[in-house]
Amino acid sequence: MNPKAMLSGLTGQVAKPWFPLVILVLSTLNVFIVFLSGGVTALFVSTCAARGRKGFMVAAVCNALGALLGYWIFGTIVDRNGTDWVKAQYPDIFGSDNWRRVQDAMSAWGWIGAVAISAAPAPLHPLVVFGALSGVGRWVMLSAVFLGRLIKYAGFGFVATAAPGTFRWAAKAKGKKE
Repeated sequence: MNPKAMLSGLTGQVAKPWFPLVILVLSTLNVFIVFLSGGVTALFVSTCAARGRKGFMVAAVCNALGALLGYWIFGTIVDRNGTDWVKAQYPDIFGSDNWRRVQDAMSAWGWIGAVAISAAPAPLHPLVVFGALSGVGRWVMLSAVFLGRLIKYAGFGFVATAAPGTFRWAAKAKGKKE
């Protein structure tokens, strides 16, 4: 299949009413398969452009719900196996500057810091583990993950639908001109 035909097929799919559910599933999987991030983001932005200004929030909510579900599963794994096991599974993440930023932000700002971290373009594994280490309730931490990711994806979606000419090819799949 040539690239033009693939792109045409993709534009037809992202405009489907059920496609935000695909984003939800991919966002959940992205918690465990980190290399999916670029693809999920491209599909999400394309979906937002295809849905337009009146419908992009559905895709944003699905993306944030996918992150919530993925990190709930991750939190369950942390609870069952312990934080040391998780750190051994993700040594690059927990040895990074991101881990230190999470600790600093959570210590200084608490839940609001967790929301800010969740809105940033970074893996949230350290946030969930730090929450477990510090005794923060899982649902308190997950509420911060959901709100932060919703803010992030609403911003991405707004840009995808507001920038003139950007991603116009996806909007055409739905028969719109923006």
